[in-house]
Amino acid sequence: MEKQIKVALIVATTSGKIVYDYFLKNKYVDLVKVITFPDDSTKPRHVVFPDLPNISKTGEANRHLDELKSLNPDLIIVEGWSELLNPEILTIPTMGTIGFHPSKLPYDRGRSVLAWQIEENYPESAVTMFYYNQIPDGGDIIGQDLFKIEHNDYINDILDKLDKSIESLLRTYFPLIRLGLAPRKPQNINEGTFRRLRTEKDSLIDWDKNSLLIFNKIRAISNPYPLAKAYIESFEYSIIRSEILDSFPFGKNTKPGTLIAKLFDQSLVIKTRDSFLRILEYTKNN
Repeated sequence: MEKQIKVALIVATTSGKIVYDYFLKNKYVDLVKVITFPDDSTKPRHVVFPDLPNISKTGEANRHLDELKSLNPDLIIVEGWSELLNPEILTIPTMGTIGFHPSKLPYDRGRSVLAWQIEENYPESAVTMFYYNQIPDGGDIIGQDLFKIEHNDYINDILDKLDKSIESLLRTYFPLIRLGLAPRKPQNINEGTFRRLRTEKDSLIDWDKNSLLIFNKIRAISNPYPLAKAYIESFEYSIIRSEILDSFPFGKNTKPGTLIAKLFDQSLVIKTRDSFLRILEYTKNN
């Protein structure tokens, strides 16, 4: 039997669990350490990992620097982790530290990437598997797995696709990584784009926008994310799901943001700049 390589994981959420399951079952891997979030974490799509001696549920990778040094893993894999890693961690594994980013790197480096892509009506995206370096999302690219962003996909649908892409990338490239044969395409850090972290202001709906723009914002930050916020007749609502109505029997000449109708199923019809939006699922906040 070939010698096993020592692997440490820094993972969270459903995608991190896919990574964990893959390496746990891999006969070529000695899984020496798993760092993840506490069982009571409120992180979207949080997964409770087993209570095992090699699994630490601190939610902080950098506090494990000395432990990782002593374990001396050959490879570190990171997924679903927003904490910037101490550069010393990256120097530990001789085979590198590898992560996944939900975009076609070098485009859309940074934060809140999927939400920006959905809001801006991207027709497709990708998961990029890459080597970490000290530039966030700036390391050498191993490979990419493309997926479609359909018109009616909400963020949770895209996160499901993300999970599948990560599993596909692992199955394709880990056998090559283990043998030292994986591709390494350097990124030109002066090319591509960078996304900032979204704020509460980015979640607020402006009814004086076209329906498609509002519809996309709602899709981008629906469950399990914080939800788009809107003011309707001076009350704040959290919007979960909607649909565009190109026409409605009345209210065509009313001001954007006007509540045109409350239908039998409690859905709300709101005037936008160019047409109408039907709010199918929502909560009233005050």
